[in-house]
Amino acid sequence: MMRINNKRRGFTLIELLAVIVILAVIALIAVPQILNILNRARLSVAEDTTSGIIKSAENYVTSFMLKNNGGFPDGTLTFECTTDGCILQTELNDYNKENLTKLDFKGTKPTSGTITISNSGKNIIANNLNINGFTCINDGENSTCGDYKDRVVLSEDFDKKGIVGSYEGVLAIVYLDPTDLSKKCNANNIDSTTGIKEGCMKWYAYKDEDGKYTMIADHNITTPVVWTSESNNYNGPKEILEELQKATTVTAKWDSKLVAPTPYTASWTDSIGAHEYTINYGNYGNRARLISAEEVLEIIGKPKQNLNNVKREVFDTNCSDSGKCSIGQNKYAWLFDNTENCTNYGCNVDQSGNRGYWTSSVYAGNDDGAWIIYAWGYNGTANRQSDGYCIRPVITVKKSDLLK
Repeated sequence: MMRINNKRRGFTLIELLAVIVILAVIALIAVPQILNILNRARLSVAEDTTSGIIKSAENYVTSFMLKNNGGFPDGTLTFECTTDGCILQTELNDYNKENLTKLDFKGTKPTSGTITISNSGKNIIANNLNINGFTCINDGENSTCGDYKDRVVLSEDFDKKGIVGSYEGVLAIVYLDPTDLSKKCNANNIDSTTGIKEGCMKWYAYKDEDGKYTMIADHNITTPVVWTSESNNYNGPKEILEELQKATTVTAKWDSKLVAPTPYTASWTDSIGAHEYTINYGNYGNRARLISAEEVLEIIGKPKQNLNNVKREVFDTNCSDSGKCSIGQNKYAWLFDNTENCTNYGCNVDQSGNRGYWTSSVYAGNDDGAWIIYAWGYNGTANRQSDGYCIRPVITVKKSDLLK
């Protein structure tokens, strides 16, 4: 009689290992793709939410005007966004703001960031909204979400990133290559040597406006150069502008994505009469410009003055009675970092032999004078024909171009 063997044969150890290896390979291939799909979904939600918040801000303007007989504030309305929503922070005592203290929108609520409405409701900006772990921005045209990676460090994160020094008035430290905004830059691959005008550089953002950062380099991109060699300063810094053009469009070609500088006009009166010059940076093809005396006053919290009344100012130092500061003790050290002997005046970084830098502004009290910035203060007493001062560029960049 035939015998039936009911015993089932199991997998061998080799077969089990083979199955495990196959499953591991499948996982290695599938998991990154799944994560990418999930990440893209999160990114899409973040972008949709940003667009939805902008739409709600547009509806807010309409509702506001309906409740206020067509009126809307000329100034800027700011909404602080948290997990509780986007709440109005601006006082509006002269308007009916019933049911107008927050933006109504659907979707994931940002954990941080702001919405601003300005220009009588015409300009609506989303600034650094944190949604689903992404930084989201709307510059008035498009919603963009991404990650600053290590190229932008916001002021509130200085301590977390281990950034030491004095940075009063700095909104963010930005690491970028002005010739290629897409280049990966961070604190570890920058070069702040005098004369460096391409490659990864360190910038101090001191203005955040309409989805754009305005920032100044931490070092001079030229060696000393004459402000102008003309017999007077009535036509502005001719040689400086030519040198700036050479440095940023010839020696190094700076990225066309940088926002073109707006013209700067200086007006003043001296013993001879009234004078005025306008710097049209676009005529030189520049994507960079000089900082102005008026901007410096605004940064350090001093009243803006007519160029006729400008007096020598000294950066606040909090120094000892001896006048000597320790490194990083001056509140505005970042404005004169990498200048000669600046550590005696509280800067963060000293660069021997490299003096201060020119501004775009004349010094009306002296026919030969032009405003400069240097370690022990700033004023306009430097002779415009002096060869002792350099060029430190200011650029403006869309924050969306800094996202990855």
